[in-house]
Amino acid sequence: MRTRWKLAALAATTPLLLTACGGDGGDGSGDGDELTEITVGVLPLADYAPVYWAEDHGQYEEQGLKVTFEPLQGGPVGIQQVVAGELDFAFSNAISSTVASAQGAPVQTVALVSGLGEDELGVFVTPESPIEELGDLDGATVGINTTNNIGDVTFARHAQEEGVDAEPEWVEVPFPEMVAGVQNGSIEAGYLPEPYATAARQAGLRQVANLVQGETVGLPVSTFVTSTQFANSDADTVERFAKALNAARDDMEGKDDEFRSWWPEATDADPEATAEMHLPVLDVQLSVEGMQDIADFMAELGIIDEGYDASEFTIVNED
Repeated sequence: MRTRWKLAALAATTPLLLTACGGDGGDGSGDGDELTEITVGVLPLADYAPVYWAEDHGQYEEQGLKVTFEPLQGGPVGIQQVVAGELDFAFSNAISSTVASAQGAPVQTVALVSGLGEDELGVFVTPESPIEELGDLDGATVGINTTNNIGDVTFARHAQEEGVDAEPEWVEVPFPEMVAGVQNGSIEAGYLPEPYATAARQAGLRQVANLVQGETVGLPVSTFVTSTQFANSDADTVERFAKALNAARDDMEGKDDEFRSWWPEATDADPEATAEMHLPVLDVQLSVEGMQDIADFMAELGIIDEGYDASEFTIVNED
């Protein structure tokens, strides 16, 4: 039976009512009748589709897990809540988790669910906007779900690669409210990933920046994290969760048509946008080397200090 994860819930900014977390519901083997209950922070973006696929296609059950999803607005919030013990796991990305761990947050990346697909991330304006190209975004108010995250960092990387001096004024706006914010003029432009990027195009917005092209395609960024405390105290549950996500990601690879028909049912995404949206890269594996490459780039941008060691904050599950 499919479980529907409402996109509308993500527009809410009121505090989440969180249930108690912890892997205390099972025997730790995944083989018994009793399932280990875990709580996972999620956001229904195409990049994180394997976390939902695993629910609808039995990968969690195969690992002896019962998962409760909690909707979040962005990765940094999820990191805060896993560190606080309010969530067992949360979606994140290599950028958010690297920033957090570099600042001392006790957080571990435990799974990689996708890499960036061509033209998956974009910046959009109204058709009549005077903003025509990347450089015009310098000083403009640009909506983003959370700052110091994948959006502003990939924007900085793209601007650097293009040799353009552009530093927007980032304004935090939930993704479901972004198109309306651009249309009503409360922000001059909006950063959007899929499926929201395709929905923006269908709403008549004009794309002025493609943040995923060239060497950025396939960048291994979409991850799930847990706290160092949980990783140390319940390594078995961490391993089983990672295995379920890896199995779901592998199962999805090459099933583009099935993905497009399933995604609207799983998340209430718009079917027309889903039919046209750019898909993430699923042929990826979590590695310390990949996480280190991203950290090194962030150090080049001055976002974190030199000397970051990704091996201290990455748990690679050897299937």
